[in-house]
Amino acid sequence: MKKQALIGICFVIASCSPTKKIIVSMSEIQTTIWTNQPEEQVITKLGAFKHRENNEMGYMLLFDYSTYFIPKKSAYTPNYPTSASSTGTNQIDKNGMLRINPTNYVTTSAKPASADNLKEYKNQKLLEFYFDKNKKVIYVNAVGYPDSVRYEPRHK
Repeated sequence: MKKQALIGICFVIASCSPTKKIIVSMSEIQTTIWTNQPEEQVITKLGAFKHRENNEMGYMLLFDYSTYFIPKKSAYTPNYPTSASSTGTNQIDKNGMLRINPTNYVTTSAKPASADNLKEYKNQKLLEFYFDKNKKVIYVNAVGYPDSVRYEPRHK
């Protein structure tokens, strides 16, 4: 009984607050700022974009401001067998060249592990600018940015 009364009192206090909480996403803020701005101005202010992709409305430019973590080099260097006594089928000859024995299985076309392939996002922040056919901004999608919170007085 006491819990229900306490919850009711908290609800009344919260609903009678003189301010209300307004949450605006970073996408809405950036869209308001950049709407109808030309592509040249966006590139001048933000620098080089990372990727361009065409769509039915026009095209999209991706600006990447993410922070990456790249593992130590030892995490992605291959371990080749060093002699014939090793357990692997490939061997390094006396000239230091890796001799790869032929196989009768099909391999994939996957790229070998490298620092670029093993990048991990530490803090992903992307801005996707969508342009129309006239090279004007129509929408901005912000990924990884916090929302803006403000408190406005309630109107009575």
